[in-house]
Amino acid sequence: MSTPAIKSQPVYTALEWDRAGTHHVLFVAADEAALARRLWAQPPAAGPITLILQHAGGEPLAGWLAERPPGVHTIAAATLELALKALGDTLRAAQMGTRLYLVGPEDAIWQAARLADGFGMSRDEMRLMQAGTRARPVFCVHCRTVTRGVHTHIVPCSGCARALFVRDHFSRRLGAYMGFQIDAEAPGDIPAAEVIYP
Repeated sequence: MSTPAIKSQPVYTALEWDRAGTHHVLFVAADEAALARRLWAQPPAAGPITLILQHAGGEPLAGWLAERPPGVHTIAAATLELALKALGDTLRAAQMGTRLYLVGPEDAIWQAARLADGFGMSRDEMRLMQAGTRARPVFCVHCRTVTRGVHTHIVPCSGCARALFVRDHFSRRLGAYMGFQIDAEAPGDIPAAEVIYP
């Protein structure tokens, strides 16, 4: 585990079940077979488990489907949008004691965390683990648009088309990294973009 460059960057730890939970909702947007095996090998002693699984490229995430304990309620979704809808439906019916576990790219897990915030879940009731692509969601401070799936340190904003420099500053409220116009002081002076977040 690496140390973040600045304090606002999230630090993700290994995912573990919260044994105090009475209902466990596992939202998965990346295939992490080793993590799945570890979690399934020691399921929580109390409460049902709901698995919300976003398919990757139309294919089921096989690592999460194998070796599941009996009784795990599984909801498969073809897209992140459908997975988030399923999460919202699940949280709408949830009761006190529900614990939420989010696994996937930062964009997916922070969209899910923001959704859970809206249902009154605290960060103590959530566990987040980044997995899969390291692509970043980038918030344009100029037009307030979020550009998703950013792999480079400079990216054109999907809203205003400004060339944005992707900062390491992360906003938990927005679930995105900050992007500032790179050529604001010297228009047109834009260095070549490099892949930094594979």
